[in-house]
Amino acid sequence: MLTMDAILLGGGTGSRFASSASAKPETQPKQFQMLGNAPVFVHALRSLIALDCFRQIILTTPKASIGQTEELLDTYVVPSKSTVIRVIAGGETRQESSFLALEAVEALNPIPDRVLIHDACRPYLSAPFMERVRACLLDRAYGAWVPVVPVVETLKRIEQERVVETLDRQVIHRVQTPQIFEYTVIRELSDKVRQNPELQFTDDASLCEYYGIPVGAFEGDLRNIKLTYEFELAALKQFIQLRESAEAERQ
Repeated sequence: MLTMDAILLGGGTGSRFASSASAKPETQPKQFQMLGNAPVFVHALRSLIALDCFRQIILTTPKASIGQTEELLDTYVVPSKSTVIRVIAGGETRQESSFLALEAVEALNPIPDRVLIHDACRPYLSAPFMERVRACLLDRAYGAWVPVVPVVETLKRIEQERVVETLDRQVIHRVQTPQIFEYTVIRELSDKVRQNPELQFTDDASLCEYYGIPVGAFEGDLRNIKLTYEFELAALKQFIQLRESAEAERQ
């Protein structure tokens, strides 16, 4: 039986969200914004708990917000009998938060076989999508798996305000989270990158690509929006409400 842990990255301060928000400068970091009946990060956390396959979930949060995060967990999250939830301080960057969370995983023995890493600001995880995530957690054909969605816009490469190339969108995809890894693989690669601070990546799978580890791709979900700007809250709220209504009808 595989031992699996999860990491939920919520250590950022959301500067782009704050710059787009109407309530300045008091705007809360985006992971703490209310979305329907709970904060954004809580929706993501609930979906991970519902998979019922993780020994522990490590949640990173800004150091100054650890107390607030723990209070929100007490208010909005029903404790799980099978999954331990731990809150730690994140780093200055997403990459640093990943490193810290991967280290924190090893507080429990044994180390996991697989680890899932998700962005706390991707709160809507549909049931069909999470079934695909579950399948990839169990599929060890690749050292890493990432969900992808096709690009529908025309893509241009720009240099000094001038279009220099139109890219073939048929071979380009947008990458989402959750991303899934062999724990020993991503842990070893994160240590290598930490020793080379000039290397900066925007997602964890990029470490595998950089060091030549094959990465598998599976079907993502267009509704798996990463909250970046204030206007996206409205769409996410609608998705959450529709899901809650459907669940209520089934009951």
